[in-house]
Amino acid sequence: MARNIYVIDTASLIRIKPEDYPHDIYVGQWSNIENIVKEGRLVSSKIVFEELGKRSDDIYEWAKRNRSMFREITLQQTRLVKQIFNTDNFRALIDSNATEGQADPFIIAIALEKEKRQSSLFDSNEEIKKIVVTEETINPKHPNKIRIPFVCQHFGIECITLFDFFRREGWKW
Repeated sequence: MARNIYVIDTASLIRIKPEDYPHDIYVGQWSNIENIVKEGRLVSSKIVFEELGKRSDDIYEWAKRNRSMFREITLQQTRLVKQIFNTDNFRALIDSNATEGQADPFIIAIALEKEKRQSSLFDSNEEIKKIVVTEETINPKHPNKIRIPFVCQHFGIECITLFDFFRREGWKW
């Protein structure tokens, strides 16, 4: 059975912000999220952390407490982003006029990146499946607009919404 690692984008993290889902009311939700972060099964990019840092709300405070989930940019990710940009017109995934941010290609690169695993006597050699969590969708009115799900589909990466992520983990509140 595969071990799912979820790579979450900025919009999905903002969607679960504590202002809308207070910790004292949604105790189970936050406990589940914190546990999956501790297990290393919910990850994101350092760029997402920086994007959240531009906000002055509780989700950034939560992100600071869970800093370990935000991965540093690796050489392999940089190479994968280059590969993404060299595919079709996927460079349109980012805004060429923006001076910072632009986490989307790195979210996809993390999903494509191979995990470094340490072998041990107790290693189950389980398969690791990375799944992107995003609120973006392929718009039927603009099917060629480059969005995360479009690029994920091209590279064979499963892409789900935040609530599909909750369902996949069997979480209910």
